[in-house]
Amino acid sequence: MSQNRFTLWYFAIAVLFIVLENLHFVYPALIAKALIIPSLMLFYHFSVRGQYNRFHCLIMFGLFFSFLGDISLQFSNDDFSFPLASEYLFIGGLASFLFTQLVYFVAFSLAKGKNAVFTSRLYQTILVVLYGFIMLYYLYRSLGDMRVPVIAYTVIILLMLLAALNRYGKVNGLSYILVVIGALLFVISDSLVAINKFHMKINFAGILIMITYVSAQYLIVLGSIRHNIVNHRKS
Repeated sequence: MSQNRFTLWYFAIAVLFIVLENLHFVYPALIAKALIIPSLMLFYHFSVRGQYNRFHCLIMFGLFFSFLGDISLQFSNDDFSFPLASEYLFIGGLASFLFTQLVYFVAFSLAKGKNAVFTSRLYQTILVVLYGFIMLYYLYRSLGDMRVPVIAYTVIILLMLLAALNRYGKVNGLSYILVVIGALLFVISDSLVAINKFHMKINFAGILIMITYVSAQYLIVLGSIRHNIVNHRKS
């Protein structure tokens, strides 16, 4: 399938899920959501087959954990009569996405070269850390028993973002930009999830979270397909 056809298919499924979710068609919405990440995995596989290396394997593992997280979080909705309590399902989803962020962090860290986020681009690290502190300060009192898991997840996802930013000059420009935008959208999406769940309800939260999430995964995959290490000369 060409990229244009896949893009249409991928975002059509996401829109279908949003519509079904808002119409409270519980099981059709679950089926639609369950198709999103596997579709992305298939597209990624056929785009990089014959070129598999550690990087591509890690991205596939990250997508797989995302799929598990999607299903777990979907079942955590009150619409389902599930044997496990919704809180446990939410924690399971959080754990799955924690593994996603860890795997992405390792994948993005494979590129060799200077660590610009600690030298010439130190301001990026400062901004990312500052954002993390502001978010945790904003949410801290309302987290309750979820403080430790949320703090751990925040640290890992921000490390993932820093690893994406740190690919600057190590990979081709298009791959770098796509992955960074995808990582930023992932942070935004998960920030919306945290604010909506623990602090205050956001208008159209489900739509905003889904749009940023599927766009994040799509851009990370496109950037990863174009992943190409740049040869460096010793300075």
